[in-house]
Amino acid sequence: MRILVKIFLIAITISLLVPEQSRAGKIEAIQGKEYFLTKKHGPWMVMVAVFSEPPEDMKSEGMGPEEAAQSLVLELRKKGIPAYTFWRDEKTESIQTINRRHQKEKRTYFLDKEICVLAGNYNSPEEKKQLAKRTLAWVKKYDPKCLKGDGIYKKTPGQPGPLSGAFLTINPMLSPEEAMKRKRDPDVIRFNSHYEYSLLDNPGKYTVVVASFYGNSVTQVAGRKGANSNKKLGTGFGLEVAADKAWQVMRTLRERENIEAYIFHDRKKSIVTVGSFNSKDDPRIRQISQKFSAKWKQDPVTGKRTLHAEPYILPSQDGQWLCTFDPQPKVIEVPYKD
Repeated sequence: MRILVKIFLIAITISLLVPEQSRAGKIEAIQGKEYFLTKKHGPWMVMVAVFSEPPEDMKSEGMGPEEAAQSLVLELRKKGIPAYTFWRDEKTESIQTINRRHQKEKRTYFLDKEICVLAGNYNSPEEKKQLAKRTLAWVKKYDPKCLKGDGIYKKTPGQPGPLSGAFLTINPMLSPEEAMKRKRDPDVIRFNSHYEYSLLDNPGKYTVVVASFYGNSVTQVAGRKGANSNKKLGTGFGLEVAADKAWQVMRTLRERENIEAYIFHDRKKSIVTVGSFNSKDDPRIRQISQKFSAKWKQDPVTGKRTLHAEPYILPSQDGQWLCTFDPQPKVIEVPYKD
């Protein structure tokens, strides 16, 4: 069956500098297996091609839209490009246009059901300036073997090849807000990559923040008796020290309390979280919040009941130091979770 290929890309997000043959082995390409687009891909992608049924009077023997799309996906994957198929449903849309009399009018058009081929997995739109542009340029010039043959695609003026109309966009399964939420900061990834029990390795979708350490803050230390007793960790309590303190808390919770704790660093702070959950309604979350949240206690001086953050004593080279957990533990989504 002859098919029409609309040469424009809906969303290709490729995480490769260029589709090099040397990297092809990292991308699975199994004959007969279907690679469907999901929300975990992207969020930024390249729309490679869109396949649809031609009018009845143009149909002939040959590949149908689905077979052509799957063949293109497999061929791109063998070249080292992560490619996927995505079905775009039939729908009716209206647009505002200007007629010859310069008057506004609404026109309605009908979109047939189409199968799209998208590729790549870019973390942010900024990557378009470097990685994506190089890959996109390659895709535009690539002449797929699976699309060779009379009637496979309809040539478009100004577009010499079947994929020369490719362009960059977001994963069509994501809203713009969801795509930006998935944006990854390469420095933050680097901050967390060498830590054991990094929050990036948390298997759940949600976790609970129980302790936060900010740069340029001051923490009281209970040390050995003597001149260094009750010293402060300097006025330059920076991000490196914050990261070290968070790591100590995480490690102690795991080793001493047998608690599933994780650590995460960003540009302002380091945090310790507890637990891995697939739902915010998990009953274990309430148990964790109750354990680590501030407690009402009687002030020994005033006799009044006030909220006090839970203290936690940890070992140090100078003896011990006192950590306080966050007064109100907070449920967050695990960062960059697919």
